[in-house]
Amino acid sequence: MQIYGVVVFLILFLVIAPDTYLFLRFMRNRVSRSICTLHWAICAFFAFYTTFILMNVNNIHSPETTCQLMTFVATLGAIYFPKLFFCNFDVFYRLTKRRSRKFHYFGYLLGGISFVMILYAIHFGKFNFGKEEYTVNIANLPDAFDGYKIVQVSDFHLGSFSNARIRTQPLFEMLRQEDADLVVFTGDMVNTFAEETIGWDSLFQTIPSKDTKLGIMGNHDYTPYFKWKTTEEKEQNIQKIRNSIERLGFQILSNETHIIKRGCDSIAISGIEYSNGRSNYIIPPLSNLNKCDENISDSTVRILLMHDPSIFDDSIAGKRNYALTLSGHTHSAQIGFIIGSFKWSPAHIKFKYCDGQYYIGNQCIITSRGLGCVGIPARLGMNPVYEVITLKKGEYEDKRDCKRD
Repeated sequence: MQIYGVVVFLILFLVIAPDTYLFLRFMRNRVSRSICTLHWAICAFFAFYTTFILMNVNNIHSPETTCQLMTFVATLGAIYFPKLFFCNFDVFYRLTKRRSRKFHYFGYLLGGISFVMILYAIHFGKFNFGKEEYTVNIANLPDAFDGYKIVQVSDFHLGSFSNARIRTQPLFEMLRQEDADLVVFTGDMVNTFAEETIGWDSLFQTIPSKDTKLGIMGNHDYTPYFKWKTTEEKEQNIQKIRNSIERLGFQILSNETHIIKRGCDSIAISGIEYSNGRSNYIIPPLSNLNKCDENISDSTVRILLMHDPSIFDDSIAGKRNYALTLSGHTHSAQIGFIIGSFKWSPAHIKFKYCDGQYYIGNQCIITSRGLGCVGIPARLGMNPVYEVITLKKGEYEDKRDCKRD
């Protein structure tokens, strides 16, 4: 895990630099020696402890410990980002020879707001569960599936809730009330370890689904971001994760198709293993759409579960007859803003299909921003959601081609 550059940035620019500037600007020759000593003692604690955490990430196997330490790092950001903001405004204030006093006050305001927002994102934002509802019109949808209700859950990253599992109970109560025809999971049940799934059985088993719950593996479920001692140890963990997802109630589709029948009518749900279209990525391309196509009629209405939406244009749109593709992975960067129907986050820079419903011709892709957190256990603006998708028999109105819903 390439963590050293991150350590240097956090320590030099986030901790040491602001505290050094504040000392030279406001404390030196102005406060008692004991206050100065306390100031540097706190700075040293955060600097050395953060370095210790980040340098030893690969030695931490406990999901609870990992979550607690990442929460500490996020809280560190809540303390030091406001300091950094204030220092930048104060430097500008001094460079303008103190003529921009209102700008100086704005530094105080922005520092205070950022402190509150980061703490909110850590301790409340990631638990602000909601849902998005979509209707997908399919011209040749069998009559028996008109009004068929699919609930999509994605990117649980259960390790991010290890120390606060009780606060996820409202989510599962919401899922119980949906009474879905089909529940699908589109990848990333864990951050790294199969042990993250321990203790979740009673909650997952309460999610109702009239048809067999289906799921796929996400990139984190293949555990590529941890420095394993041996390949065998890594493969054993992957198999444990696969078994754990099935234990939680989802039948995993590994480049295969599951047929759902209603009388004489049927639809096909295909699921592919992970790929982002890059042959030199840390995870080799594992998807095989040709295997999903085996023994499936071209006239069958087909839905695809695909974790990463990056390969939709190259492999799906206009090339294979999937009426609907469901994906996750992006998290919408866990930070952003929503104004009416407009959504934006830094993830929109990278992902064409980042968050929501998109139409390409007569095909639809819905990307979930997911329910959990990866990296920093926090969400700001981009609250965790699941999707409720209703299938309707009818023609597409192709007015939203390539646009967010």
